[in-house]
Amino acid sequence: MRIGIDACTWANRRGYGRFTRMLVSTMIAEYPEHQFVLVLDSHTAAEGEFPKGAQLKVVETNVQPTQAASADGARSPADLWKLSRAVSRLRFDAFVFPTSYSFYPLFCKTPTVVVFHDAIAEQHPKLIFPGLRSRLFWKLKNWLALRRANRLVTVSEDARAHLAAVFRRPASAIQVISEGPDPCFQPLDVTQSGPPILEKYGLPTDVPLILYVGGISPHKNLQGLLGALARIERSAWHLVLVGDYAKDSFFGCYDEVLSLSRSLGLVSRVTFTGYVPDANLVILYNLATMLVLPSLGEGFGLPIIEAMACGLPVAASNRNSLPEIIGEAGLLFDPLSHAEVGGAIERLLNDESLRSELRNKGRERAKLFSWTTGARKLVSILEEAATGADTP
Repeated sequence: MRIGIDACTWANRRGYGRFTRMLVSTMIAEYPEHQFVLVLDSHTAAEGEFPKGAQLKVVETNVQPTQAASADGARSPADLWKLSRAVSRLRFDAFVFPTSYSFYPLFCKTPTVVVFHDAIAEQHPKLIFPGLRSRLFWKLKNWLALRRANRLVTVSEDARAHLAAVFRRPASAIQVISEGPDPCFQPLDVTQSGPPILEKYGLPTDVPLILYVGGISPHKNLQGLLGALARIERSAWHLVLVGDYAKDSFFGCYDEVLSLSRSLGLVSRVTFTGYVPDANLVILYNLATMLVLPSLGEGFGLPIIEAMACGLPVAASNRNSLPEIIGEAGLLFDPLSHAEVGGAIERLLNDESLRSELRNKGRERAKLFSWTTGARKLVSILEEAATGADTP
């Protein structure tokens, strides 16, 4: 089967990008009998490293699609036409958009699968969009994607339920595929590798590190996390915020979070690392005392699984997909309650036996999620779409 893949988000540093890279690389490794063609823009092609066995169709565009589709960006009709024409000319048996974020209209009859990662934009529009214009463009793009898709896919049961409600489709019309940790995320002896990483990012060596990994965006509720930490300022801790705030294409709140840390008197106890490559991130997961994810909304929550795979205890919001992903292997809290967030953090700071228990449970929990499972499910969905089989 000849499968086309929109790879315009390949170089994206957030979850969409990792989802695309890991899922596509795994599909190529698992299914050598199929032909996989990555359709992508010239900017992304120049930045990325691609798996052996992938064929590339590079389309010259004026603006990188992930920037053009950003919160305050605008996509060029000419660029959209070039990408769509390329797909039409390649005559695929099936085509997949690994995220609706980079969707563009297709004017061919190729069976198409679109992955919608969550309904957070619909649940919290004021936290996602900087203005009405970007919100209207998002709604139009999703409307076009829904009309074009032969199969709809998402990444958790919770996301499926919310998308079904938003799109007014039966939940059975949306299929779920698994995400998982990159194999690089595992327990490590950081005796030698740890100190250089602490020095590189200016982190203290003598206090517990509270790690956050993700976007510096309003719906991630980092202001709420700071408010909770202000309640336990007498405890020893240092907050490490890992996330790209300089080149992120999403609506960000770096300045607001930094300003709040100053007004709360916590600025010396908070470090923004910016983007951290995986080789360093796995060391941070192994150095930290806990991962905290206080989001108001997540479609899946990849940092949870990455942390668990490394044996790092997790405390997270009880919203959306996070309880589904964590199960009994971590602590859950109401993200809008400073008392609950602070209480969960204090429990992990002060209770070594609890941390040990969650380290063990987390490693076992992480084993339930894999990119291989997701890749096999997506190929099955693409095969169904190509043959015109009914949605299960």
